[in-house]
Amino acid sequence: MIETFGFSFLTILVLSLLLRKPLYKLWDERACQSYSVDYTKKLTVPTDLKEVKLLILGDTGSGTVNQKQVSQSSLSTCEEKGCHLVILTGDNFIQSGVACIEDEQWVSKFESMYDHNLPFFVILGNHDLKGNWRAQLDYSKISERWNMPSTNYDFEAGPVTFQAINTTCSIKSLWRLFRKSNKPWRVALGHHPAISSGRHGGMTWLERFLVSKSGINFFVSGHNHVLEHLEYGGFDQIVSGGGGSPIENSTKPRLPNNRFFKEDFGYIWGCMTENRASFSYFDIRGKEIYRFEKSKK
Repeated sequence: MIETFGFSFLTILVLSLLLRKPLYKLWDERACQSYSVDYTKKLTVPTDLKEVKLLILGDTGSGTVNQKQVSQSSLSTCEEKGCHLVILTGDNFIQSGVACIEDEQWVSKFESMYDHNLPFFVILGNHDLKGNWRAQLDYSKISERWNMPSTNYDFEAGPVTFQAINTTCSIKSLWRLFRKSNKPWRVALGHHPAISSGRHGGMTWLERFLVSKSGINFFVSGHNHVLEHLEYGGFDQIVSGGGGSPIENSTKPRLPNNRFFKEDFGYIWGCMTENRASFSYFDIRGKEIYRFEKSKK
């Protein structure tokens, strides 16, 4: 834990000096301080489900026809296979977040974009932090579907504990992954992947080390505009970044522990029971292109 604090603080201090910004301002821009909303809304996902079915969309906030097509195809998948919740893996509003809770992007890029009558559990991406990131938390109080009660938060659904973190500031995020749970599965939700073959890569070696020692089963992320699956350090890295933002081709070689990699629009659907977890990857038209499964030993 001490390493996490020291490394994060040093990084922010160096950035502050290089950018000639006050430390407190940079701290705020990266949403490093604790900020939670007065959250009285009852979550609609039962914790006693025998299985939980989830839809994973990432890097969605472009407002383009590609985002709409991914939305429509993923809705069809939910209608066919069932869904209890939707996860948005960050960069919810490209390019510079939202200005306030009245920003018109709430309608164009979320409310009218998704017809899914489901709870959306959301995390902040680096582009979201370029705007008024507090507004994305505050919107939880007026929306029936949007859920982001804090910059870092946990929730349970069926046999799974989800740990949502702000990976743009690891000082307030990675340590949370060491929290234990009595649920069979622990899934971390963060915008930046721990490891990836995508154009933006993954975390630093120290951050990857901490994630690998936390005991999580899956790390669900976006940031790289790809669909990807890797096995690393005892957990599976799932990257769902094809939700609508422009596809960015990578010239990096594929990592040796990469099991699937596709630079294209699409989404991921998962089903998790007490003993089994499976994840299916779909392209923009709703065609399944990859699937993997894990079982509890």
